[in-house]
Amino acid sequence: MDERKRDEALGIVTVGTREWLGVNIQYHRYEATPYRALDVLCENYDFNGVDQVVDFGCGRGRVAFYLHDRFNLPVVGIEANRITFEEALANKDSYNLKAGDISAPVEFLCCLAQHYRIEEKDNCFYFFKSVYSTDF
Repeated sequence: MDERKRDEALGIVTVGTREWLGVNIQYHRYEATPYRALDVLCENYDFNGVDQVVDFGCGRGRVAFYLHDRFNLPVVGIEANRITFEEALANKDSYNLKAGDISAPVEFLCCLAQHYRIEEKDNCFYFFKSVYSTDF
């Protein structure tokens, strides 16, 4: 199934890229993690015991919705780009319509990663193309 069809199955729109023009080089463009990479991650990473995932640089929320849909995990997405953040919120609205009753929350915050205060329940951290857990 291609990226657009998988987005459609979740009720979201995350395909495409967005360059950050005129900002510090440390910020990377918006580009969603490929679904195939998420499939491989979930086949090889044990999400048992994860209390909450924090997705730094969450973009439009693909990782958050994918993990929530697959494992019913609470996810906090952190996004610094205001336009992309608004798109994540719109995706959350449409995902909620498809997902129905959601017991685990999906939350998005618009801030720089270094301004997010890590909570005790945050014990799995996703960064574009890598995942880090406090279980090591």
